[in-house]
Parts: sequence; structure tokens; C-alpha cells
Amino acid sequence: MVRMAAPSLFGSLLKRLTAAVLFALFLGHFFAFGGEFPLPSEDIPRYEIALDIDFAEGAFRGMQTIGYLNATGERLEEIFLRLYPNAPAIFGNGFLNVEEVRVDGEPIETRAYVGNTVLWVPLPSPLDHGEWIFLELQFDGRTATWEEGSSSSVGYGIYATSPRTMTLATFYPILAVYDEEGWNIDPIAEIGDAVSSDVATYTVEVTVDPDLTLLTSGRRVDQWDEGDRRVYRFIGEGMRDFAVVVGKGYSERSAIVGDVTLRTNFFPEHAQAGEVAMARVEEAIDLYQQCFGPFAFDELDLVEVPLARAAGVEYPGLILIAESYSVSPSNRFFDIIIAHEAAHQWWYAVVGSDVIEEPWLDEALATYSSALFLEETVGIAVAREVATEWEAAYRSVNARYPELSVASPVYRFPDSATYSAFVYSGGAVFLDAVREAIGDAAFFDALAGYYSDHAFQIAHSVDLLAHFEQACGCTLSDIFSQYLEP
Repeated sequence: MVRMAAPSLFGSLLKRLTAAVLFALFLGHFFAFGGEFPLPSEDIPRYEIALDIDFAEGAFRGMQTIGYLNATGERLEEIFLRLYPNAPAIFGNGFLNVEEVRVDGEPIETRAYVGNTVLWVPLPSPLDHGEWIFLELQFDGRTATWEEGSSSSVGYGIYATSPRTMTLATFYPILAVYDEEGWNIDPIAEIGDAVSSDVATYTVEVTVDPDLTLLTSGRRVDQWDEGDRRVYRFIGEGMRDFAVVVGKGYSERSAIVGDVTLRTNFFPEHAQAGEVAMARVEEAIDLYQQCFGPFAFDELDLVEVPLARAAGVEYPGLILIAESYSVSPSNRFFDIIIAHEAAHQWWYAVVGSDVIEEPWLDEALATYSSALFLEETVGIAVAREVATEWEAAYRSVNARYPELSVASPVYRFPDSATYSAFVYSGGAVFLDAVREAIGDAAFFDALAGYYSDHAFQIAHSVDLLAHFEQACGCTLSDIFSQYLEP
């Protein structure tokens, strides 16, 4: 996500990485994959969702089946689901309600906890390691509503309906992550991101009025009419979560970069923003594939929606661009939004992380990736200008809050501006310091290795740091402690 409160996100870079080095690094990791990107395991969760949307009311109903393999190494007597839209600070004053849960066909009495963002599902019999279980759910929800002149009730606007759009982020019950400490059901903070989840396979059928445009994380594989409604079927493989945007009046552009289909959907009055967005995302994907590794999905949609407190928000295969920034596509920050959110397709969508305990891990990498994009497209001079603001923001909050660090959990930060200055700006300062210390070859080799080794998993700070030290064959404890410890 790109936050509105942090325009100085990116640091100074020297154009030291030659095309030959980039190409050699890319080929080395490409052939390590056996010539193509590694696929997620077949044992990941499976979601089948049928969603019926009432755009006029900003509401929906759904039926869902979740297939879950117990790969925890433990015998489970319960499963936890997250109901993220019930966190008002981020998702607004809408709701997500679960009407019924069945486990292997048997009705189950469930309970909601943690502000109705966690659903406890007791199992009728223990689930041993290596066994599958199937949950069937009925759910309904209503989004927040954009009101003229006010955005106080919509959170970030990622679960909200306006006269022209309906944005549905994580609109369904999603499995909580099971980690070394058990089920991860942390409360959702009022700042930062909310969703930590494992990748899964999605089959989603969405029923809408036929005059509406439908954009989702997955790729469309079929559509048909049922009476006066239209049904679309989407497939998503290795998706960390699934988002849906419904809109009317969009102007679409499309392009193909390699094997990736790109689409932009902006409103007619912002047609230039659609053109710029397409050009920038093509450049970003080309650069990031050279630096980090292959793009993981078949399609990527960029769509204009109203957002509050955010300039852009990322989902697998889908990027939200704030309507307020689409009015000025010639502004360099618009380029940064595109580059930052595109980078999240590598750092978040493919390599996941714990956005509560380690929010810096994906945001710092996306920020620094955007800095690479700036250097490549507008040159060193501009990159150095923003570097001054970037480092100043971090140094200022570091002096005021010595008890915090780049790697602090999200709930330790007192406000959004402090969070942004540490996690985004400070995280990018840290990565640039590592790059200076170990050199380009080792730095980019570490990032490509981190990407390939942790693709479709949830990584942790120690994983990234280990890749840096392995790549250079050196110890970086002084730099790590300087930035990552209070």
C-alpha cells in the first residue's frame, strides 16, 4: 500500500547495476527454477465461492466451501477464520456476517472473538496431521458507503460503495494463519495493513447486473447469463487473498508483456491516467522481473477507485489506484504509486509476511523496489532529491522515538505518520545501507534468492537477513542492529 501521508518514500540510488549483471542474475535464478516459476504446493487451501452482488444496496450474499489440509504437525480440534471487514478503522462501518457453518456436512456452533474479526470453529472430531477437512459457509455483508464530502466512515475505502464503484477486499471468511505459535489471530491495528494469509487456490463465481464491469484477483475463465443477471467465473492459483471491484463507466486499456496480460480501468475523465498507468506498470514489471524473478500471475488489473488515507492498495493480480491521484497523472507521485503497488506483486503477493508483527518486510521492499524504478526511469538526480526527504523523515522520527525501530510491530507506532516514516522510509534507508555494504551483485542475488526460496510462503525478517549475509559471505550485524533494533 502507498500511504498518502508519506510522499518521500524512496532513497538515493546510484545506477551501478549494469544490464549484463541484471541479465546474469535473472538467468541464474530462472534456470534454478527449471526454466519456469515454481508453482505453489497442491496441498494449499482451496476456496470455492459463489457471490451474488447487489450493487445498488452495496450488499452481497455468498456461499463458500473451504478445503483445508492439516499440515501443522499437530492434531487440531479447532479452526479459526478471519472476518477482516469487521475491523472498522481499515474497512469502514460495513460488516461481514457468517450465517451458517458446516464441517464435513455437520452443522457447527461457532463463536466470534476479537471484535468480531475472528470466528472460532470447533471440529466435530480431531483433525490429524495430513488429513483434509471441508467447511461450508453461508455469509452476507454490506459495505461502507461513500458520503458526499466525508470519508470518515469508510476506513481506507477498500470495502465501500460509491455511486460508480463497489470495492470488496477480503469480503469472505478466510483461514487464519497457523504458525509456530499456533493460530495467528492478532487484533487488527488501526493503521497499516490488516491481512496476513496463506496462499490458496480460488474458484469464484460472481453474479452481477450485466451493465457492470467486474475486476478481480483471478483470471476470468467463463461467463453466462441467468435471467437478467450475468455470472462470471474466475480462477486464482497461488493467491494470498481475493479481491473484487465492481464499477460502471470504466474505460479499459489492455496490453501483453511477455506472458502477462495487463489491464487498466479508469474513468473517461481520467483517460490520461490510464495511459500513464499502463506505461509505468509495463516498465515496472520488466524491471522487477530482471531484478527479482518472474512475475507469478497471468494477469494484472489496475483499477481506479475512491480511496481514503491511501494512494494505492495492492492485492494479488489487482491494484487499486486512488481516484484523487488519478486527476494528476503527470505528477511523479502517480508514477511512484504504480511502481510501489506493482512491486507488491513480488513482496506480499508471492513472498508473504506477517503485516502485524513485521510490517516493514513487504513495505520496505516495495518502497526500495520503487526507488529502483525511479532511478531507472527518471535518473539519479531526481532520485537524490527525494532521497533527502526520505532519509530526513526517518531520522526525525528515529530521534523522537528511540524506543522504536524499522522492525517494530505495527501496534507499537503511535500514529500513521510515524509508522510510515519508520517502516517505509526507514526500511528503504536500511536496504540502501545493505546494498552499499555488500555491493550490487550480492544485493540483487540475495533478493532473487529470497524471492525464489520463499515464493508462496510466509517469510520472516530472519529469512531476508540470512540471504543478505549468505550472498556476501559476511556479517552484517552492525547494520541490522542500527536499523532494526530500538
